[in-house]
Formats: sequence, structure tokens, C-alpha cells
Amino acid sequence: MCLHGTGETVRARTAGDAAATASAGGRPPAEPPAWPRGYRHVADLSHVITPSLPGWDDEKPRRETVSGPAPDGEFGFYVQRWTLGEHTGTHLDAPGHVIGGGRMVPDIRPEELVAPAAVIDISARAAEDPDTSVTVDDVLAFEHAHGEIPRGAAVLMHSGWSARWERGDAAVRGTDGDGSWHFPGFSAEACDFLISRRGIVGTGVDTLSTDPAVSAAFEAHEVVGRADRWGLEALRGLDRLPPAGALLTVGVLPGADASGGPSRVLALW
Repeated sequence: MCLHGTGETVRARTAGDAAATASAGGRPPAEPPAWPRGYRHVADLSHVITPSLPGWDDEKPRRETVSGPAPDGEFGFYVQRWTLGEHTGTHLDAPGHVIGGGRMVPDIRPEELVAPAAVIDISARAAEDPDTSVTVDDVLAFEHAHGEIPRGAAVLMHSGWSARWERGDAAVRGTDGDGSWHFPGFSAEACDFLISRRGIVGTGVDTLSTDPAVSAAFEAHEVVGRADRWGLEALRGLDRLPPAGALLTVGVLPGADASGGPSRVLALW
């Protein structure tokens, strides 16, 4: 699922990842970045998990009632039991999701889950070309308008795709007449630039995958995972955020040895 023709380039480049990420401090920075102080707005960037939630496959989240609910106004315990995958709905991908021996969710430090947000808007282009990707040129154009992306930031792709979630799987997957999928993502080159030159802590998308749906080798996933960074998928409502200046917090389910987890993602500004 990625940019055709870049697989060999990415694999050759990953051999030098240690040197490339050294200039950005190797692992994601442990010191707190320059977070904004004070805020007046809070936005929930997470989809509500339901039994009809769109996803990668047709196996939907399942729920059953264990007890309750109590009649209106009366006291009583209401409990549900859910069955779902680690990568359901709005969720975080840990490095170990794609790289053997990589860190899992509980290994991600708390300070990596609170980060300044940079929102790169490609929604106009995505409306015309669902196979488009965030490129290095998009990053440089963003910085020309809003200043350099700070070290320790989370860079989010706003493609407008979250508006499709209520329309079901076919709309979210961008399924065409022959059954192939089409939705935007990050290019491997943009991920490499953001990690090696800007030292970001992670990426986020409002689609089902960090990679565009037309990619076949998941190069963006590989670049992000090999650099020991995380990725957020299936965000919503990124149009509400300012391009720069918001603070992102990621409340990921901390399952033991989890390669990812459903997340409540909030933005403050």
C-alpha cells in the first residue's frame, strides 16, 4: 500500500537510519518540547467505537451487555463487554507493529504522547486525487507559511477524509468499481524528512493508514517504525485545529505487549 517504485529506495535508505536519526537525537526526544501555555479550546479527534465502525476488514467490534443499564433515574451498574482488535477506530501504531523487536505501546514514554501539533492540509488536492500523498514540498510550504516544525512535534495530515466515516466502509476505503481502495497518506520521503531533519515524535492521518491506499509495500509505515516513532490513524475533525500552536495528547489503551491501541486523542489550543 504505498508509493510505487520507492520500495528499493526506502530499503536502501533504512540501512543508514541510525545516522539519519542521529541528527534528530536518535529516539524521539525525551525532554519536553516547547508546549503552548494556556488554552481556550479542546477538540476530540477520536471516532466513537461502534459495532458498525469502518476499518481494514469486515470483522466489526462486538459488544454484549453484562449487566444493566438501570432504569432512568435509578441506581445500578451498567457494564458492557467489547471484543475488538488493537488497531480499531482511532488508534496508535507502536513501532513494534511493523518492525520486529520494536517498542510496543507500554514502552512509549508518557512525554512522547503529548506533543505540539502541526496540521498539513491537503484536503483540496485529496478531493480531486484520492491517491495523493503528503510530500516534502508540502512540508516546506507549510513551514513557509507557519514556521519550522518544532522538534518533538506530531505532524498530522488533514485530507478531509474523516467526513466519510458515517457513510461506511466503502466510502472510508475509497473503493472504486474494481474493488481497489483509494485514500491519501504520507509519502515515505516526507516521513524521512520529518524524522531526520525535524525530529518529530510521530505522524497522524484522518484515513485508515499512514500510507496511501495505492501503496503496496507500506514504505511510510516502515520509515516511521524503523525510526522508533509512532503513528496515529483514523483521526477526525482536523479542520477544527489551527495549523500550528495546538497541543496534542494521546490516551492510548496500554495493553501488555500491544502493537497498537484504540486512543482518545485530544487537541488543546
